[in-house]
Amino acid sequence: MGFSKYITTLLFGVLLTATSCNPLGEDKSELKIFEVQSQDFGHVINDKALPEEPNLNLDKTILNRDYPIEIALYNDGRWYYDLPNLDTGVGTWKYENGKLKLFAQRERFDMYIDVVATQESAKTMAIKFIDRFGPKSLTVEKINQP
Repeated sequence: MGFSKYITTLLFGVLLTATSCNPLGEDKSELKIFEVQSQDFGHVINDKALPEEPNLNLDKTILNRDYPIEIALYNDGRWYYDLPNLDTGVGTWKYENGKLKLFAQRERFDMYIDVVATQESAKTMAIKFIDRFGPKSLTVEKINQP
């Protein structure tokens, strides 16, 4: 009995390690990511500072309807998010190493999201983050774009 329990525990540990460990905590998505210049993201950044009450119906946003999450980036380095299953909030963003790095401090957890280009010109994009279920890579659509 002791030996079979040991083998079961060992197999479970190996399986857990093999399925959960991958470099930098990233998911195993099939998205091809491109490093782009900061100006390539300009078409999704609002040409104004974050207002006191952002209007996602008017401002440029990126959206994933399935997760769901909607993000508005502003030229003062701040961003606003709407997570209908959670709440809304604000954070800061910066361009670094070919992507936009978003951060928001929350009461229960901090949010770290990367906005990445899935085409060389950043015409299409995705967001990458880790939630309570693990790493996510979600394509986003652009809303209210000129």
